[in-house]
This record gives sequence, structure tokens and C-alpha cells, in this order.
Amino acid sequence: MLGILIALTLGIIVGLLFKFNEKQKSILSKFQLIGVTFLLFSMGASIGIKDSILLNLKNIGLSSLFFALSTSLFSIITVYFITKLFFKGDI
Repeated sequence: MLGILIALTLGIIVGLLFKFNEKQKSILSKFQLIGVTFLLFSMGASIGIKDSILLNLKNIGLSSLFFALSTSLFSIITVYFITKLFFKGDI
């Protein structure tokens, strides 16, 4: 976990210190796509290796669906009340 935070922090520092032109940004974008693709592949392989995850896929899916729906619902409710509180008649 610490390694991930260090890598992320170093990336932010490099992004702030160096100004990249459009060609360099395009190259970095391709590296980013390759990295994310490799990450997703390795996560899928890791999940596929574990028999317990495949056996409990239905329960995991239902829990994930409930979590996603409840998070969205409470976010919408929170934004609604904050908007009513801070933007009285402005909208």
C-alpha cells in the first residue's frame, strides 16, 4: 500500500514540475492505457484463481448491487438537501 502511495505522489510531483507537450502527453496516455489494462488483467487472473470467489459470485454480485444503489441513492438525497440549504431560489 505504501508503494502505491509513493508512486502516486511521485507521479503528481513529476506532473507539477514538468510541462509536457501534446506528443509527450499522447505517449504517456498510451503507457497509462497499457498499465490500466495490465492491472485489470492481473486482477481478473487473481479473482479467477480463488475458487471461493467463484462459488460466492451470486452473493458478491447482490451485495455489490445493493452497495452501489444505496450509495447512489444517499448521494442524491444528500445533494438535494444541500442544494435546498445553500441555494435558496438561485436554481
